[in-house]
Amino acid sequence: MTTGTGESEIVLEGLSKRYGTFTALEPTSLSVKEGEFLTLLGPSGSGKTTLLQMISGLVDPSAGRLTVNGEDWTHRPVNQRGMGLVFQHYALFPHMTVAENVSFPLQMRKLPAADISAQVEETLRKVQLDRFSHRFPKELSGGQQQRVALARCFVFRPKIILMDEPLGALDKALREHMQLEIRRLHKEYGTTVIYVTHDQEEALVMSDRICVMNHAKVEQLGAPHQIYSDPETVFSATFIGHSNVLKGTREAADDNWATVRTANGTFSGRYTARDKATQDVALVVRPEQMRVGPAPSSEFEGLRGRLSELVYLGSETRLLLTLADGTNIMLRHDPAAGAMPSIGEEIEVHWLKSLARVVA
Repeated sequence: MTTGTGESEIVLEGLSKRYGTFTALEPTSLSVKEGEFLTLLGPSGSGKTTLLQMISGLVDPSAGRLTVNGEDWTHRPVNQRGMGLVFQHYALFPHMTVAENVSFPLQMRKLPAADISAQVEETLRKVQLDRFSHRFPKELSGGQQQRVALARCFVFRPKIILMDEPLGALDKALREHMQLEIRRLHKEYGTTVIYVTHDQEEALVMSDRICVMNHAKVEQLGAPHQIYSDPETVFSATFIGHSNVLKGTREAADDNWATVRTANGTFSGRYTARDKATQDVALVVRPEQMRVGPAPSSEFEGLRGRLSELVYLGSETRLLLTLADGTNIMLRHDPAAGAMPSIGEEIEVHWLKSLARVVA
């Protein structure tokens, strides 16, 4: 799969990795534009970390080519790539202070002492750690240690930064705070960032584009709103956000529209499947696109189900319906929108046809 337009800083052409008979990454082609924040998103074993490690030089590819600004970097040693690396385990030097940890990359590059001091001070101020410069890592919280790792990476102004699950060890509130911190630093420095995560919300919040990966290959590549609103496969639709999936057989289709026969009825939707030759497809409708009640006009479609569960979340209540064939679907209901149905009650739900997607 190839995508990307304009000037590209990083270009992958058929890059792949095999360990004996095991394929860690199928041949992959994509481009990353200068200054872009690209997230590699997928479950464990999807190939995202392997891809990142080949870009960093930590893993040598089995086949394919990697170029950076037109230069062949396929087999360039990691210490000659000048990339910033941030991992889940911060790897801070325990015997060094915060300032000494952050200054280490500059000292290795033999910068003048005055320049080192100025850059360290500026970078620590940006990550709001200037008051902690004389502390040691063990005296910091997990979030503060992560900011030290980020500062150490950004301080030498790398053009490319690679991050592998850097927020995986933090609690939810701290993760959300650090997501915005990383995004802010990316915008301030204009660095190209390639970021690995399995957290879908993290990918949606931080990315310019998301590369969804599954079974050692790229499943879909696009802007967050494209991935969410126009999934190309059932995996993309279910891995990014919640989706109601009605599997069936494609009965009719043109370039943009298709009709699907399912066990619960025949429905239509925008045809966004990547593989348009297959007859086995699914109708995808997001929970927030469904409403309680019969379809009000021909622009809508609907079905009936038995309410099996209610989950109250304050601003909304999630309704879980069980259809005649045993399929479960979910929709979000505003408590202020009207009377709440009772568990066990059979109800109708509807959605706007144009919001549904037919995927492979």
